Amino acid sequence: MPVRAETADLDQEAYNAITATSKVMKHAALRLFADEGITDSQFQALFLLVNNGPMLMRKMSDEMLVTPANVTGIVDRLEEKSLVRRTPGKGDRRATIIEITPEGEKLYERVAKKKANLVKKTLAAFTKD
Repeated sequence: MPVRAETADLDQEAYNAITATSKVMKHAALRLFADEGITDSQFQALFLLVNNGPMLMRKMSDEMLVTPANVTGIVDRLEEKSLVRRTPGKGDRRATIIEITPEGEKLYERVAKKKANLVKKTLAAFTKD
């Protein structure tokens, strides 16, 4: 087999391994989130709040690359679980600020640790080569 074809085969094998690992990690993370009673999008919203502090809903929408209506639904469900709270923006009645609650912080920290362990365990099979 020519060197070029051999390299292409190795590249394809690496690509397949990375893609398969990504799928396994995604499914495992979704199960982890479901076990904790949240979704991937809700975890992402909590992540933003933990790392950025209170945020305008519009800013959260931009950061998550989703529509404001989508963020409204995500925040509604997080608020029902007492994981976040809404406060009115100062000077603009239309602006709503979202902040994480202590319960939300506890849940985020617990899930983030479990997710980090999951990623570490999954990636342990990879070598530098």
